[in-house]
Amino acid sequence: MPTLAAKAVGVGLTFFGIFISGMVLAQECPLTAPLVLTDTQDGFAGQTGTVWTIGTSCEYSVAKQVGPKVNDPYRQGRLTPQQQSQLKDVLSRTALENMPEKLGDGGPPVNARRVTVSYGGKVSELTLAPGGGDLSSLRAAAGDGPAGRLLVLAEILKGMTDG
Repeated sequence: MPTLAAKAVGVGLTFFGIFISGMVLAQECPLTAPLVLTDTQDGFAGQTGTVWTIGTSCEYSVAKQVGPKVNDPYRQGRLTPQQQSQLKDVLSRTALENMPEKLGDGGPPVNARRVTVSYGGKVSELTLAPGGGDLSSLRAAAGDGPAGRLLVLAEILKGMTDG
């Protein structure tokens, strides 16, 4: 017959195991490869804009791109468990594996804006007219097709990492 101390240790170990399991589950990032979002504008200096990167551990960085050079990150952090769940949901809805490589109307306009998502060797680039407005208004105009899904993903990633 176990002693009271042995029972207490057993109960404590059980709760510890549940607590650690819950922590591990909460910290599982849905990414199997880095996810990179760029929002750039073509111009005299090349492409300039912002690069968001989320790694497989759900740590993120935000950096400026000027021409071919991506500067050191000016913001870094880690997605919360709630954001990780939101990321998993938006990735499943976006279906990046089925996304075309090139999105947009016709050839690129002069000084085009480009929103590009890269994940697991797959790259999809949406070419827009210069400026183009904020992502929310662009998304509304794009509808539910591939361009709209890419813009939803971009808007959510920016919101998660710019806060």
